[in-house]
Amino acid sequence: MSQRLFDAIVVGAGTAGAITALTLAEEGNSVLLMDSKEKKSIGKKVCGDALGIHHLKTVKLPFPPNETFKGRIDAIRVYSPSTNYSISVEGEGLALDRLKFGQWLLEMAVDKGAELKDRTRAEKLSFENGRGTELRTVHTETGSVEHVKARYFVDASGVNGILRRQIPETVGVYRQIPTQDLCVAYREVRRVEKVEDTNIGRIFLDEEIAPGGYWWYFPKDEHTLNVGVGLQGGRGANPKNQLKRIVNERSDLRDSKILDAGGGIVPTRRSMYTLVAGNILFAGDSACTANPMHGGGIGSSMIAGRVCGQAISEALDSPQEERAKLWEANRAYVKMYGAKAASLDIFRLFLQAVTNEEIEFGMMKKLVTDEDIRNLGYGIGGLSIREKASKVIRGISKPGVLGNLAETAKYMGRIKREYEKYPDYRDFPAWVEKVEGIFREYSSRYLRR
Repeated sequence: MSQRLFDAIVVGAGTAGAITALTLAEEGNSVLLMDSKEKKSIGKKVCGDALGIHHLKTVKLPFPPNETFKGRIDAIRVYSPSTNYSISVEGEGLALDRLKFGQWLLEMAVDKGAELKDRTRAEKLSFENGRGTELRTVHTETGSVEHVKARYFVDASGVNGILRRQIPETVGVYRQIPTQDLCVAYREVRRVEKVEDTNIGRIFLDEEIAPGGYWWYFPKDEHTLNVGVGLQGGRGANPKNQLKRIVNERSDLRDSKILDAGGGIVPTRRSMYTLVAGNILFAGDSACTANPMHGGGIGSSMIAGRVCGQAISEALDSPQEERAKLWEANRAYVKMYGAKAASLDIFRLFLQAVTNEEIEFGMMKKLVTDEDIRNLGYGIGGLSIREKASKVIRGISKPGVLGNLAETAKYMGRIKREYEKYPDYRDFPAWVEKVEGIFREYSSRYLRR
């Protein structure tokens, strides 16, 4: 294998990596897909297990087989800290069997010609003239070392970004994700006596239980729940301890049985400004493609994987136009998801600064409506801060961060407009500085210090 030159090597065979490899293989390219897990475990991951059906349509995937999901979700209901008030967001979704879904994606990639190398850990990437050339790998069981070469590399290795951390300093790429932009999560799949409303997922906002995040209650079927806590990095709380507190306080969970449990870290911020650094591309958590508000990342990782695979294929077909062809991954991703994610990142910063009292008041007064949240989720609009809402906020003696909701809406729109003007690579550094400046300005003016 050390003598063979692949068109692309994809590190990580999760959702993003499998879709990248599938896309490349469909175009007849030679692709090596590697993962540190053994083949039968690829796809298993700690997450909320929910996927919006619209993402399947976006990346042009067939509807998954019945065995890859446990049930359907028709709506997500977001609750205030007291649970007295809520906002509902309707939309078709699937409660996945995460392992079987991942195996389905993996098999499609392999069937199309991707070569899988499991139980293989990527380690050192060598560079020549600024380009990645050769990857040192280690077999996780035998310790044997191999060196593999490729024209292009894709880092789909997750939040730690095995390749991302090794690239030369690149504008728009975080080699290390800031702690405050990470969500530390712990979840358990529990068997309960009966799940009511199996088609409704629930999200609970409570700064005491999940500072800077939320806790969730997602049905998988009439006897199984995915329940967990995600909180902002650096807040000091332990999500496992917080979930134990929830279980002890809820009668429907107190006597339930744990079927599976685990923790993880998810980047919850706007996606990296570029998915491309030379001949190295990024997809999934390595590129921070999870939704900044709720951390869901299955659908967006598929989008990133698809556009990265397509861009590499185009570059292989037109090597003289390599840089422009690879840059199309950025343009496509921004249009399909990145602009929405950046706008939502403003709202994420806002939510992480408000208190339980402010959340409770805002939801009681319906300052943000069901329609607002639905539009935000689909990226088709910002917050429609009505005149009534502005009057309500002005009437509060100590409005705090909540009083800045109207300005937050303006900044969300401002960021989205900047992303609609996403530049080519020549103007990219100046654009990044402008966008970063808008975020700094919003944070310094309107967020609690």
